[in-house]
Amino acid sequence: MDRIPRTFAPWPARALAVWLKVGFVLTATTSLAAEPLRVAVASNFRAALEDVAANYGAGVAPAYGSSGLLYAQVVQGRPFDVFLSADTARPRALAEAGRAGPPAVYATGRLALLVNGGEPGADWLATAESVALANPETAPYGRAAVETMARLDVGARRVLAMNVAQAFHFAASGAAEGAFVAFAHVLAQGVPEERYWLVPASWHTPIEQAAVAIKGGNEAAAAAFIAHLLGPDAQARIRAAGYR
Repeated sequence: MDRIPRTFAPWPARALAVWLKVGFVLTATTSLAAEPLRVAVASNFRAALEDVAANYGAGVAPAYGSSGLLYAQVVQGRPFDVFLSADTARPRALAEAGRAGPPAVYATGRLALLVNGGEPGADWLATAESVALANPETAPYGRAAVETMARLDVGARRVLAMNVAQAFHFAASGAAEGAFVAFAHVLAQGVPEERYWLVPASWHTPIEQAAVAIKGGNEAAAAAFIAHLLGPDAQARIRAAGYR
């Protein structure tokens, strides 16, 4: 039998085990770093997140929906790394339950009334037959819309949407005469100024939007992304997108 050349002599078992372990760790680390950040995002923040993510140094995989629906999915165990809610109550609840890190407010939303005809404003609401709004039970923009209608004692029929993006669609498609939407949607869609009205911020509870890193996910990457979201570049983009 031929002798095995010295250059191909088998490694000692201990050295081989160490080499395999190091290789596994390096492979896992590289794979983890390449995985996009899984972000649950309130639907109002879609355009702003796309702009922020395009200028971020890592991949972001967003899932959009109402804050209430996304919160329920986090509680049920759907794997997310970051939750960008349209309120502070749900992120705070996750933190208090030990499911997430401390909340950080990344934006304050602005409520707008979009109309299909006539001059938008309080007088328009007084005569409207139907107006779309996000479900106030799950969407903070819907709750702000309800508070605004109660302040004005408006009796228009409410066309409930799953989230503020769908409320916008109901108005755009003619399913409702108008809709309470996020100002960010109005800007993102290039809606002419004569078709919308910014609701005074004092007419409803402030729409403070908070972010949290979800426990059990990629917490280091999540913390880095939230820090970027609070940084000057991202905050400038968020303001340009229609937030305070």
